[in-house]
Amino acid sequence: MNVLDRNRDGSAQLAPGLPVGDRLQYREATFNDVDHFGEAIAHGGLQLTQLSRGSFQGRLASWVVSPGLTVTRQQASQSLQVMGDKRPDHLIFVVQLQVQSHPAFAHDKRLTANAIAGFDNQRPIHLITSPEGQDQCQIVVAQPLFQHYAALAQRYDLDEVFLQRNLVTPPADRVSPLCAYLRQLFDTEGDRTWSHAPLAATLLEEDLMPLLIDALPPVHQADAPRSYRRAELVTAAKAYIMDHLDQPLTLAQICQAVCTSQRSLQYGFQEMLGMGPMAFVKVQRLHGIRRALLSADPKPETVGQLAHQWGFVSLGHFARDYKQLFGESPSQTLQRR
Repeated sequence: MNVLDRNRDGSAQLAPGLPVGDRLQYREATFNDVDHFGEAIAHGGLQLTQLSRGSFQGRLASWVVSPGLTVTRQQASQSLQVMGDKRPDHLIFVVQLQVQSHPAFAHDKRLTANAIAGFDNQRPIHLITSPEGQDQCQIVVAQPLFQHYAALAQRYDLDEVFLQRNLVTPPADRVSPLCAYLRQLFDTEGDRTWSHAPLAATLLEEDLMPLLIDALPPVHQADAPRSYRRAELVTAAKAYIMDHLDQPLTLAQICQAVCTSQRSLQYGFQEMLGMGPMAFVKVQRLHGIRRALLSADPKPETVGQLAHQWGFVSLGHFARDYKQLFGESPSQTLQRR
């Protein structure tokens, strides 16, 4: 780590009101429940929907550098739809640590390997991760601290107008030093005894923040990818589905509601979510049942009642679909509660 390789006298020029602590805090946790994973990320402020089939495995590892700076690596084995609000006083910079063959989407725009996203704190989170899962790093920094380091680097272009872009794709040579540093920071085989050294938090901040500032391209190079061409159709269809989830739905009804053909909607959903519209309806209903089971009285009849309430006629088909999506039976979910 760079924090070990350099000699510093600790006289860092820090942003007013945002002192760095004397030692770092490292936290790590693993999850086999998608909702618990979402709660741990944002203390209940996010809604996660598992889109791909199979048992969920998630891992969070965080360095708490100071009250104004936290760096978290988020790893998940399944494709997720992530929605929720951001903290208005902090900026989030999401960096991809692993290249996936299938794209992820942030606000309907493809996330390439070099993308840095999420830094408009006025815009809610709307992320669809790759069908292969996710491995990304989230740098959460207080806005005054970010502005402080931007001013030190004379990057006055990183202003409110820049932040409203929410997503940029820098050239590889700009973002690769940041990615390499983050991978090294979370190397599970590495020796973390350096984190107990005096001024380790100060040194980590002084290493990381300039790398982040350097990774962000100048405003004239800060082009963001265009929205996926069927994104508006998919967004409108998802909104209609969520508003009518407790009612019988057909593909024809959904297409009529958003004024498109079945072919276009099928292509759009498949490209962005890895499934068709009716499969998305089923996934949302299965999540509704699962959340109800996790908060229900543990009685065997609860499963059948909930399945019928959510529109599943055949309990056998429901149980099969449920286990395929979550990797466990409904009765196992009840017992785990």
